[in-house]
Order: sequence, then C-alpha cells, then structure tokens
Amino acid sequence: MKYLFRVFCLNMLVLCICLYPQQKTADSLVNQLSKLSSEKRVDALNEISDIYINIDTRTSTEYGLQALKLAESINYAKGIACSYSNIGFSYINVDNPKAIEYTRKSLELSRKLNNQAGIATSLNVLGIIYYYEGDYHSAIDNHLNALKIREELGEDKKIATSLNNIALVHIALNNYETALEYLNRGLAIREKNKDKKRIAIVYDNIGDVYSKMGKYDKAFDYMKKALAIHNELGNVQLMANSYANIAVVYRHLGDTSNALKYYNESLKIYTAHGSKNGLAFVEGGIAAIYQMEGKTNQAVLHALAALDNAQLIHSLENISTAANILQKEYYKTGDYIKAYHYLSVYVNAKDSLINIDKVKKLSKKEYDYRVEQLRKEQDARIEKQNLSIYALSITLVLIIIIFSLIYSSYRQKRKSNEKLSVLNKRLQDLNSTKDKFFSIIAHDLKSPFLGLMGYSQILSEEYADLKEDERKTYIGYIYELTKSTYKLLENLLEWSRLQTGKIEFNPDTLNIYDALFPTLDLLAKTAQNKRISIEPQIDKDLVLKADKYMLQAVVRNLISNSIKFTQPNGHIIINAKKDDHRCVVSVQDDGVGMNKATVNTLFRIDVTKSTKGTVNEEGTGLGLLLCKEMIERHNGKIWAESEEGGGSKFYFSLPYSQN
Repeated sequence: MKYLFRVFCLNMLVLCICLYPQQKTADSLVNQLSKLSSEKRVDALNEISDIYINIDTRTSTEYGLQALKLAESINYAKGIACSYSNIGFSYINVDNPKAIEYTRKSLELSRKLNNQAGIATSLNVLGIIYYYEGDYHSAIDNHLNALKIREELGEDKKIATSLNNIALVHIALNNYETALEYLNRGLAIREKNKDKKRIAIVYDNIGDVYSKMGKYDKAFDYMKKALAIHNELGNVQLMANSYANIAVVYRHLGDTSNALKYYNESLKIYTAHGSKNGLAFVEGGIAAIYQMEGKTNQAVLHALAALDNAQLIHSLENISTAANILQKEYYKTGDYIKAYHYLSVYVNAKDSLINIDKVKKLSKKEYDYRVEQLRKEQDARIEKQNLSIYALSITLVLIIIIFSLIYSSYRQKRKSNEKLSVLNKRLQDLNSTKDKFFSIIAHDLKSPFLGLMGYSQILSEEYADLKEDERKTYIGYIYELTKSTYKLLENLLEWSRLQTGKIEFNPDTLNIYDALFPTLDLLAKTAQNKRISIEPQIDKDLVLKADKYMLQAVVRNLISNSIKFTQPNGHIIINAKKDDHRCVVSVQDDGVGMNKATVNTLFRIDVTKSTKGTVNEEGTGLGLLLCKEMIERHNGKIWAESEEGGGSKFYFSLPYSQN
C-alpha cells in the first residue's frame, strides 16, 4: 500500500511538469518537420499522431488530420491510409461513429493497395470499437481475421496485440482462464521484444482478470507494475486505466476511501481527454461507492453522468451498471416512476448482453480458428514427413503406414464431428429453455410489479382522501396481483426444477379414481364459486403405474384451465378409460374454445403466453408446459381439440407400466 501511495504522488508530480519521454520524442519529430520531404513529413506526422494516442487524443487527432491533408495533396495513398487509421483510433470512445468511419476508409484503401499490415491494423481497430460497444461477436471476428494476417506476415508485436484484444473479449464474457491463456501468450512475445509500454498494458489486463477472480493480492501486484511503467513512459491515458483498475480492487475490498481517491485521479485524466468509455466506467464506479455508503444524491449524480457517457458510445455494460444503480436509488427515495424507467433501461441493456446467440457464434469462430490452426500444424507435419521420405528413400511399407494413420485420423475426426452435432443439438434445446425463462422474468414478471407499485402509491399518497370501499378495492387489487405473481414464481420454480431433474420421478401402482378424488373434490369447490359443475366419469377399477404427485398436478392444471375459460353455469366432464395398452384421461369443457392456430402452439415453449379467463382470471403461461413435461416423464402424450365458441377437450395418455 505504501508503494502505491509513492507511485500516486510521483504521478501527480510528473503530470504537473509534463515531461514525458514519449512527448519528448514527439517534440523532436515536430522540430524536424520543416526539414523533411512531403512523404517523409506525412510519415512523421502520422508517427507523432500515434505517439499522442496514449498521451492526448485531441492532439493525436489534430496531427492525424494534418497528415491526411498533406497526404491527399500529394496523392500519397499509403500515408492517407495510415492517417485514416490513426484518426479512427484517436476517436475511439470519444466519437465512435467517426472512429468507425475513418477506420473503414483506411481498411478499404489498404485493401486496394494490398497492404496486408494496414488491413490487419484496421481490422484490429474495428474489433476494439465493437468490443467497447458490447458487440463481442463482431469484435472477435475482426481480431481473429487480424491475427491470421499477422501470423502470415510473422509480425510478432502485432500478433501480441491481437492476442491481448482477444483476451479482453473473453474477460467481458467471464472466460477468465481462457483470457489468461491469451494474455500470457502475448506477454511472452512482449517480453521477448522488450516492449515496455505494451508489457504494462498486458500487466494491467492480467491484474484485471485476477481482480475479477477475487485474487486481489495478485491483482495489486500486476497493477502496481503496470502503473510504474506507464508513469515512467508518460502514458497518461494508460495511467488513468491503471488508477481505475486499482480503484476497483479497493472497492471490492471495502476500502471506499482509497477507491474514491484512485477513481478521482482516473476521472481527471478521462475528463481532460474526453474518453466516453473511461468516464462511463469511472463515474459508474464512484456511483457504486456512494451507493454502498448510503449517499443517494451523490450516487444518482454520478450514475447519471455514467449513463450519459455510456449511451453516447452504446456501451451496454456501463449502461446496465448505471441504470441498475439509478433504479435502486430512485426506488429508495419513493420516486417509482423514475425507478421503473431506469429498471426498463437496465433490463433492456441486460437482455442485449445476455445474448446466447452471440456466445454461440463466438464459440464457433473460436472453434473454426483452432481447427484452422490444427490444419496448418498437420500440413506442416505432413510436409516434413514428405521431405524425410525423399531424403531417406522410405520404403513402400512406411508409406502405407502413413496413409493408414491419415485414414485413422479421418475416422476419428468424423466421430468427433458426430459427437459435436449431438452436443450442438443439446445446446440449442438449452438455449430455447433459457430464452423462455429470461423472457418471462424480463416481461411477464415485471408487469404485475408495475401494478403493485401503482396501487400501493395511490394508497400511500391518497389514503386519507379515499373512501373505505375504494381502499378495499385497491387492497383487493394488490392481493390479486400478489397472488398471481406468487403463482408465476411458483410455476417458474417448479418448471426449472423439472428442467434440472430436481423433481424425482417415483411411479407407483395407483387406482386412478382414488388418486384423483382429492384433486376433483378440491377443484369442485373452486368451480362452485363460478357456478360450474364438474362431472367425473372415471372407471373406479382402473389401475395404472404413475407418479401420484405428477398425475394430480397435470389434472389440477387442466381442470383449472377449463374453469378459467368456461362461462358461469358451464359444465366440465372428466373421463378416464382403457384404450389398447394405454390409459386415456380427458378434460372437456363447454367454454370459449380456441382456433386451430392457437391449439397448434399450446405446448410450444417459444410462443407460450398467458390469456385472461372469462372473468379476467390471471394465468402464468406455464401450466400446459408443466403438464407436457410431466406427461413425457411417463412416456405419455398430451394433446388438445377445440374450436372457437365450442369448448375445448384436453387429452393425455399413459402406458400401464413405467420402465
């Protein structure tokens, strides 16, 4: 801790006198500009622009624009492409649309010139922009394409840059072990080339990974080394990043005083340089600290600043963090309208972040890249073997052995692909289930809370002015909403337990009439409240093997559904009979019925929704899904027949024995 304090004081001194080694290099180049020929002057201006990227982005942009103007006047295509690239990089997190515009111009021109190194640089810059915007699929796509080119060119330093940027995407996706693999590969290259500036960048990122893994001692160790190097080289913006990283560790350790100190130093630099992403991250961190300390006004002030900057660059992670703080703080103050607004912002940002399809595509890109690497390694080995064959005049027997090995490898690869196809199918099923789960939480679950907040706010603010019957009415609304929300949560939990296999399947020999009688008796009382009669037509000697709990749950759900969609004075018939080697149970009503399209989607997870009953009864949209899961556990089937205005009839069949 004493070491960090000394570094902190030294940084402040260096910032005041503004004597950085890299800036001295830039100043030296500026003094030589007038002596250089046109093309060399463009190259020097671009080099100055590149140096200032980590010192002062505004100055970097100015020199990049000067280089561009001169390069265009002398039609120096390579210089134009380099200028576009530098300007695009300097605009990152300051004006991302401009950053993308200039970088794409650089990419287009580099492709016309067949400048592979320039193409790789532009792809890398695009990857960084997409990373900050939370589009991880596009980010890693560009980084992997850049990495392929750089490996073909043998550019070690640039390869290390791509490895570092790929690691950042994995950090964002919480793939910490994979991130460390990429970072350590890049670090080995940096250390081999003695590239101190970029060694420090890798140290910062490794420290960030260890911080996220809860290994704070290791995190401090790497962050201290990074900060010392940034300070030595005068990389101001990278110093801001180190300050912010150290502040995060202090925040996790509960040391809010030191966390605020380092956040504020980072904030000064990011404010001076107009880095929107840096400002969004640091303001969000400061807001989180004030939230921890119960200082609502300060928390709201900084969270609003974080949200403004994050929205300017479409940084979903920072939008999510700031909106979450705001919705909680406004809720505490009783401002439910603003709380609900920011809750919506938070949910929308979180929905975009939790995008399974992006992760799938990301995994496929990674897989394709690794397969290609393996292919290259295999090609190299085969080539080496062929050289050995010609040099040593290997006999026909050895050639046959080699072909046998290749054939064996082919068969093994084919088996691996078959296994991969099976795993992909399972992944698709899991994704579908998770998508429905998140959809219900993000939409169905928040709707009743809006009603609860509204009615409770009316009672809170206008209680004394309301008549007694009005109070009872609002309290009744709150009770009904609470009851329906509880039912939704109950069904969600039961559904998730079925999905994860936590509900045991215990089939036993049952008399179906005896097993269902308590359920019918209980629901008969519910039906009486709506003046609906229930008529059981069940064979009292019918015996089968089934899980009693699940059987009762299925019948209870189906009868409750019929009561819900049957008009008062209606009629429901429960039938159970033998049919070949099965027992068929049906629940028939004379309710409102459904059209064919609705019947076809009843048991589909991707289109399931809740519909109000004949007297506005609320549902959860999960009842029929639960029935389907339970019946399929019995190796049975469930289906429905209905027509609009003509009632509905639900069937399920169970085999007599469960193996």
